[in-house]
Amino acid sequence: MITLKLPRLASRRARRGATALEYALVLAFVAVAVLGALSVLGGNITTAITDVGSTVGDAVDSDFAPKV
Repeated sequence: MITLKLPRLASRRARRGATALEYALVLAFVAVAVLGALSVLGGNITTAITDVGSTVGDAVDSDFAPKV
């Protein structure tokens, strides 16, 4: 009875190890893709955020400017 359960347990452990390795590989590929996208689009993202900040700042300044 014990000899029948041991191979099943070993098989489950091997599958869990393979699954963890697969998840690690997928995570590594996603990380590389994100870093690549940020390095390519980094300048454009910075410009877009700066433009939005300037627009919002101008809108706030015009709303709170003293009325003469």
